[in-house]
Amino acid sequence: MIRIIDRYVTLELWPPFVISVAVFTFFLVIDRVYQLTDLVIGKQVPARLVLALLLYLLPPLLSLSMPIAVLMAVLIAGGRLSADLEVAALKASGVSPARLLRPFLAVGIIASVFIGWLTLAVNPWASAAFQRQLFRIAETQATAGIQERAFVSTFGRIVLYVEEVSPSQFALKGLLASDERDPALSRIIVAREGRVLSDSERRRLTLRFIDGTINESDAADPRRFRFTTFTLYDLNLPLSNPTATAEQQAKPEKEMPLGALTAAAEGKDRGKAAPFLVELHKRFALPVAAVVFVLVGFPLGIRSHRGGRAVAITSSFAIVICYYILSTALEGPALGGRLPVWLAIWLPNAIFMVIGLALLRAV
Repeated sequence: MIRIIDRYVTLELWPPFVISVAVFTFFLVIDRVYQLTDLVIGKQVPARLVLALLLYLLPPLLSLSMPIAVLMAVLIAGGRLSADLEVAALKASGVSPARLLRPFLAVGIIASVFIGWLTLAVNPWASAAFQRQLFRIAETQATAGIQERAFVSTFGRIVLYVEEVSPSQFALKGLLASDERDPALSRIIVAREGRVLSDSERRRLTLRFIDGTINESDAADPRRFRFTTFTLYDLNLPLSNPTATAEQQAKPEKEMPLGALTAAAEGKDRGKAAPFLVELHKRFALPVAAVVFVLVGFPLGIRSHRGGRAVAITSSFAIVICYYILSTALEGPALGGRLPVWLAIWLPNAIFMVIGLALLRAV
């Protein structure tokens, strides 16, 4: 009988869990869709490159939506069992709420293991791949913007003129560049030919001038002038981020594998190590949140109440909002060194676990 009950409860949990994952992930993705669509329509970026960006976004978003989905599923399934008096019938049959918790907890642990796999292994790879894809798109836009016999201002305050562009757009002839990035210094570069060099690892695009001259003049005093000849001269080209999403200010710690992140957290001084320590603890704390939400949601769900799914949705949003507000509020002091990192990151889990255990005891 016990195994039948476990299977029955598990079957009650999975449909709302899967639907909640899909819905919450969709809401997290929807604010990025406008920027990604603008890349295809407004900036003429190939759709396959933008689709790859979307795929790289999904693992980090899944790791955020799955704990919420676990809470929602527990509240909906527990509320349904309570509303249909099945919890009361199980109690009368000798099945205690503590025993009924087991299948709920098992689903939470499975979800926690999967989220841990995402945060520890998949998300760093996906974040790094996302940034590499952004670089490829920016590189494609930049090189495609270099036109023959036209002044190009694709690179901010660097204006480029090319006499002849090869079909691959990486070999150039007859170059003239005006570098006005330093307001106090005007620099004109003229070269017989050039090459566009791409470094995907460092995400850097370099324009190499071959056989040319550099003319520099002081903006405050035009009489101060310098003339230089060169055989090779490299100029790093600034690339504008093709999206307006939060990833345009990429945090390197999000792309680090677990080993590299641990080494960076231990090898730096206290001030510089804080972002790496925060990221390290978050990768472990977020999966545990799924189990914590089970402990909080189960006693709330099996209490007899009216409202059904509406109450479950409202309760889950209230719990999640409180949890993430507390997490966000504590992360700032941890980064500033005003609070130990381990305490700031794990305190929300500890508080909600205590609340969940108190509710379980009351039930």
